[in-house]
Amino acid sequence: MEIIKVRNADYSRYEELLLMRDQLRKEAGIYHGLYVKEFGELHLALFEKQISCIKKKKMISYYQMAINRGGVIDQAEIDALLAKEMQAYQQKLQDMLDENSAAKGMKTISSVKLLQIKRIYRRIAKQLHPDINPMTEEIPELMELWNAVMTAYNCNSLEDMEEAEVLVNKALERLDMGYTEIEIPNLAEKIEAVEEEIERIRETDPYQYKYLLDDPEAVREKRRDLEEQIRNYAEYEKELDSVIEGLLKSGVKIIWKIN
Repeated sequence: MEIIKVRNADYSRYEELLLMRDQLRKEAGIYHGLYVKEFGELHLALFEKQISCIKKKKMISYYQMAINRGGVIDQAEIDALLAKEMQAYQQKLQDMLDENSAAKGMKTISSVKLLQIKRIYRRIAKQLHPDINPMTEEIPELMELWNAVMTAYNCNSLEDMEEAEVLVNKALERLDMGYTEIEIPNLAEKIEAVEEEIERIRETDPYQYKYLLDDPEAVREKRRDLEEQIRNYAEYEKELDSVIEGLLKSGVKIIWKIN
């Protein structure tokens, strides 16, 4: 299939902007993984301290309410309430654990292979990218191939990219769609939107992690900051433990009701 770009002189610019945006998205994902690989354990330790403090603050509140009602604490009931209220925090903690595990498993790839992957992607994208060729979304086989291309591209798998290109070429030859005229409506607006998206990607995390990770002193400073936050929360947790201990020594009675 050969795409004929008609009646719009800005088509080539739109095409290049789309390819640039996709490349920046991919780079942002790589920088995010490298950031997690560098700081993930510290962020995890910090979050564990944070949720421990949140749980103990909630426990103090429940203990105080129980004391105000007569000094009897139903610990089983409070534990059940806390478990429910902490579910979202526990899920986020699990997500962070999974993210850390994935980051540790990141594989390095040579610049030569990265360049090969980029070139293959550009060749395929100019034919199949749904924003360039609307027919991709109309033909399930092409959409499936495009999804496979994106998976291989984002995973930096040269072998899968090479295989995908062979399959794409065979599919296009078999479909025998000939020359396909493409005219994209509202092209100026679409170009502006992609340009704005490119700027957002460049100016925000995780793309901005690139500049942090490229600066050894900034990396050391970030580690010191996270370590200091962990120490601060550890001290705060001790204060909360003291409050809980004081409440339990104030004459309250703890009971366990097992249904």
